[in-house]
Order: sequence, then C-alpha cells, then structure tokens
Amino acid sequence: MDRTTMSNYNVPYDRTPPFSISYTHDREIGKKPVIHHYHNAFELDFFVKADLEIFVRDNNYTIRDGDFFFINEYEIHRIRYQPNRPYARYVINFSKEFIQGILREAGLEPTLDWLIHQGPRKVETKLEQRSALTSLFKSVVSAHELNDRDPLAEAKVKLNLLQLLIRFKELADQQQPSPAFNPYIRGLIRFIDEHYAKPITLEQLQAEFGLSKYYISHLFKETTHFTVFEYVLNRRILEAKKLLEQTELSIIDVALGSGFNNLQHFYRIFQRHVKQTPLQYRRGVR
Repeated sequence: MDRTTMSNYNVPYDRTPPFSISYTHDREIGKKPVIHHYHNAFELDFFVKADLEIFVRDNNYTIRDGDFFFINEYEIHRIRYQPNRPYARYVINFSKEFIQGILREAGLEPTLDWLIHQGPRKVETKLEQRSALTSLFKSVVSAHELNDRDPLAEAKVKLNLLQLLIRFKELADQQQPSPAFNPYIRGLIRFIDEHYAKPITLEQLQAEFGLSKYYISHLFKETTHFTVFEYVLNRRILEAKKLLEQTELSIIDVALGSGFNNLQHFYRIFQRHVKQTPLQYRRGVR
C-alpha cells in the first residue's frame, strides 16, 4: 500500500476561520452529488429539515428532522443527500482557540474534551426541544451579523455557542448510545489512524483482523466509498497538513511523521493532491 500509484480520490480540505455560521434552506434538494471533505475546525449542525446520510470516520448516520450533530476537527465526512426532499440546517464551524477562554472561565473545558473523545456524533431531539435550539442558533446568527458594529457581539456569540455545547451534552446524556455501524470498519479505521505513519498492507490487515483481504477491500469500499489505499493516503496527507500548519518540523520530518518514507515521493503526492509544494502550503497558511 506504499506503492507510488496515485489515486484520483482526493478528499477536499477546507480551511475555516475561527468562527463561522450559516443557515442553508432549500425547499427540495435536487440531484446533488455526494459531498465529502474535512476541515480544521469543529462543526456543530442542527438539521431543521433533513433526509440524508452522513458518514464520519467509522460510522454511518441517518439524519432526520431535528437531529443535532457534532463533527470533530480534521474528521473526514461524507454527506449523501436524498433527492427531492425538504432540507434546512444551521452549520457552525469553530476552532478550539475561539471557545477555549470562555470554557475555561466557566469550568467547562471537560465538556468539549468529552465531545471530542467520547461523545456521540448525533443526538435526536423531540418536537418540544427544537424551538429552543432554533432560537439559540438564530441568536448566534444575529450576534455574528452585528460583529463589526457591536463590541459585545463576539461575547454574545461565544455565550450562545457555549449554551449549544451544554445542550448537546445534556441531550446526549439522555440517549442510549447508538451501535457501531460496522464493528469491522470501526476496527479497520482505528487501526489505520493509529498506524498510518508505518507501512500498511492488505496482508497485514488480513492477519490483524482474521478476515480475507478481498473481503476487507470489498467491505471498506462498500461502506466508506474509499478503497483502503485511498483512505490511508488521505489520512497521511491530512496529517502532513496538520504538521505543516502547527509545527516547525523540517519538510523531511513532516514526510516521515505522516507516513511517507521517501521525500521525493512525498513531494510528488502532496503537490498532486494539494496543488502546492509542502513549503508553499506552509507559507500560505501562515
């Protein structure tokens, strides 16, 4: 799986500002392609109207009206829309730095840590709970729109975002945990996420999980819409971007740390995926 053959399945990477919010409303979703990407911020979604599926990391989620959803930073996710269905949702993207100060002051840093490491991705809401959530999201939109004119606007945004995170935790605590979509997929993805910096082969996965490599290939592609090789490659590129953004490591150390054992190979793959050299990318994000 360390061969130089290049996959065309490149997962787009969106760099987001420290905070953003949007409300998307389409009466009906027409023929819309599957959307897949990842970004450098957390995402908090509230689906007012929805009939779709989201695959995040190692699980598939069916999304319906009133579902509340959390996506971790740098998590690859794929949204599959049902055509000709009503659709409306609020989307908040925020960085840890944006909210960390108020979390610390409120003594709620463990709440965000719980969401990142333990919490469910989806919580369902009852009809009587949705009005209050909608009001909170609307308050965030209003405060964010006033940000340039109201000196208290950012504080209002952060306070309402804090309430949304608390509410998500409360709702999650009231629900039974959802079963894993597929235990084999969860195990395979966790293994890749922990060992991406080393060579990974189908034969190795076969020995590790006691499954035929042909079954692993079929199951992985059918469930995630990636081949195993595509997922490994995107996982390594994702890590390389993080190291280029967040550290002062040399380019060769970035390559080795993200699973590329040849500098020339790293440059070629990175430039083909990102349309920039690693050094150009580092300078651009800074």
